[in-house]
Amino acid sequence: MSIFFKARSGNISSSIGILLIRLSLGFIFLFAGAGKILHLQDFIKSVQDMGQMNSALAFVLAFILPFMEMIFGGLFIIGLFTPLTSFVLACLTLSFLLVLGPGHPELPYSYNFVFLACFISVLFSGAGVISFDALGDKKKDDVKNTNVNYELKTTDPKIFDAGKVNESDAIFIDEKDENEINDKDVKR
Repeated sequence: MSIFFKARSGNISSSIGILLIRLSLGFIFLFAGAGKILHLQDFIKSVQDMGQMNSALAFVLAFILPFMEMIFGGLFIIGLFTPLTSFVLACLTLSFLLVLGPGHPELPYSYNFVFLACFISVLFSGAGVISFDALGDKKKDDVKNTNVNYELKTTDPKIFDAGKVNESDAIFIDEKDENEINDKDVKR
């Protein structure tokens, strides 16, 4: 289930840090997608004018991209399906880097590298406890029930009190195993 829900990331302070990353990047993608949807024809034309791909493929991708940005940005904000959402957003960011290039006119490198690093970090760390993933990622009990099976190797009454089980013979015995042992005692 960890491909869909992953919330455990340590303590509350690391969860707050992950929440801040989720909120800031999620809103960037949500608003970027909304802006593109409001001017969808202009965005489709600008993607077609880039000349990176043929016109039909550019139309399909330019039509789908804003909706993907909004949907996955919203999922990232609320922390739902975070590993999957982080992976999709990392792939989108990587595609932006490939299409737009690694440079930026005012910065030493594209801010998409920072986005990519944040998405990969959240992919591995999880959404934190302040997320919807925390509801689906319930902690499993750290203490597991131990089933101790044993066989009586001897029937010497001096050693095992005629084969009867007492508290010192085993630490944990399931009820089922205890009933089976008692049934064996009755048959003897």
